[in-house]
Amino acid sequence: MATESPSAIPTNAPESDHDEQAQPAKVDAPVVTPDMLRQGDPPVGWVGRQYRSFENWLTEKSTESNRWHRFLAWVFLPLAYRSGIKLGQKSAAGDYEVVVPFTTFNKNWYNAMAGAALLGNSEVAGGMYIFNQVGPEYTVVCKELHYKFRLPCVGPAIYRVKPVDDIAELKKHKLEFNVTVDMHIVQAVHHKDEKERKVGKATATFHVAPKAKLRARQAQTQTPPPLRLGLGLVWPAILSLAALIGALVMAHWWPAAGAGVCLLAFTSTAWGYLIQHRPPQRWVALIATLFCMLGLTGLGIWAAIAASPLWTSVSFAAAGSLFLAAIAIAWPIKPKTPG
Repeated sequence: MATESPSAIPTNAPESDHDEQAQPAKVDAPVVTPDMLRQGDPPVGWVGRQYRSFENWLTEKSTESNRWHRFLAWVFLPLAYRSGIKLGQKSAAGDYEVVVPFTTFNKNWYNAMAGAALLGNSEVAGGMYIFNQVGPEYTVVCKELHYKFRLPCVGPAIYRVKPVDDIAELKKHKLEFNVTVDMHIVQAVHHKDEKERKVGKATATFHVAPKAKLRARQAQTQTPPPLRLGLGLVWPAILSLAALIGALVMAHWWPAAGAGVCLLAFTSTAWGYLIQHRPPQRWVALIATLFCMLGLTGLGIWAAIAASPLWTSVSFAAAGSLFLAAIAIAWPIKPKTPG
């Protein structure tokens, strides 16, 4: 009787080479390029491009010198300006140090550094360090802040900022990311034989995102006001300024002061609405524009009484242009949608 050949017994042969070939190769994260940073940025005209470049220039200046930092803090962060916080510098140990002077504004009733000053300036100190590292193309927002008070501070406070995360690596491979920094707050010493007092410790988490992504999100949720009458708000502002100059030439100081108030109200609200696109600002800008129109109409009547035809025509032209600007703000022309 013929015998069947024994079947092959499966063996657990090593398949390491096969498994290594089957596994997908590890792909490195893409490197963030300037084009990726500006991807999705809403298109703007020449004025918008100049405004964005000017904003980036101011951001760079705010981290270059203490003079620019103080000036921009006076404009955008008045409380930080009054606290006297100075631009951070690299110490001999390699840490980023920010100094808050011991001034009357920062003191409390028992002549020590106020807790609110220590807490609030910790956010500013950490934000200055992040801005210095990421550059003007990013926006930095504080998401979380923890502060632990240890001892009262009876002198200038020094914030020593140390990053927990690798900012250069995050900036290289991620468009949006969170950065955590640790800050050790010590009291400054006046003499070499004095010992530093650790007055507190803070931990802050900042969200860093490209400005282009922020502008793209705002464009999706808010309808920009396409002011298409004349040159938008440029001609009303120019004519209003010309009418103000005419009032000064005629030496009518009270009408000139009224025209100046009207021009200030118009520019501060209408241009703010044009740049930020916030619906509440639309109605505030409309009211301010109508108020400025009425003021310049009164200035034109005053110039007519003074028998000055040139400044009368300029004032009424400015009032008419403001009326057109008010119409454009109240009923903006919506852009055509393809379809």
